[in-house]
Amino acid sequence: MSVEIPDDVKQKLINDPKVQQAMKDQAAKTGKDAMSMLQDPEVQKQILATCQEKFPAYAAEAQQKISAFCRDPEVQAAAKKYASMAGAYVAKVGSQAGSLLVAQIEQGPAGIRFLCFLGSCGSVANGVLKLISIARIMHEPVKYVLSIYQLVFSLTTMLFEAPPEYIAKIPGLNEYQDLLLEKCKFLSETLGRGVFYIFQGTLWLCFASLTDVLDLAAGFTLVCCGALNLLMHCGGLATLTEKVKKVVS
Repeated sequence: MSVEIPDDVKQKLINDPKVQQAMKDQAAKTGKDAMSMLQDPEVQKQILATCQEKFPAYAAEAQQKISAFCRDPEVQAAAKKYASMAGAYVAKVGSQAGSLLVAQIEQGPAGIRFLCFLGSCGSVANGVLKLISIARIMHEPVKYVLSIYQLVFSLTTMLFEAPPEYIAKIPGLNEYQDLLLEKCKFLSETLGRGVFYIFQGTLWLCFASLTDVLDLAAGFTLVCCGALNLLMHCGGLATLTEKVKKVVS
């Protein structure tokens, strides 16, 4: 006979320091969002271990229904809340430019997401400026249509860099993000987002010329955001940090 895990036990499990640390460690390694972290084998293993340690009466039930447990709305809400809190600064920002660069890199997913959010904002602004010029429809119809695509792409990537609690407050955005997670799961991972940022950046660079500073800036910024995400996915971020430290020290 199965024993239903009470809601208060679920909350205590997901709020346990060891479970939260496991979520934080996996987020730093993979760059996944809160929903994906709950499906991570290492996180689920820690949840089961904590349940066995603190709530042995429910350990067997948790073992059998770990997937259902991680899909529980209250558990997912708690995970989202913790994921947003985990994005706090972990390094002090010095007065020198070199120290600032090191601090930004060491922030891991939170720092990279902030930089990528700014990059996407710049891409959105550039897209809006392109679309304001109605004359482009006649003179440069292909570029005008591509600017619409770029605007949509940039707004989409912003959803994955913004804090989840902000997205949840805006009607429609949370549902759109859930749809993307189902149909475009690659956007929830650093590898997928990295490639997508590079794709967006190269599209802007295709428009660019030496006199078109905005396209150059938007394209270069997004390519850099993509490269940072790829570095994080491949585990090269720590190596890059050490090299930067040596240069600025």
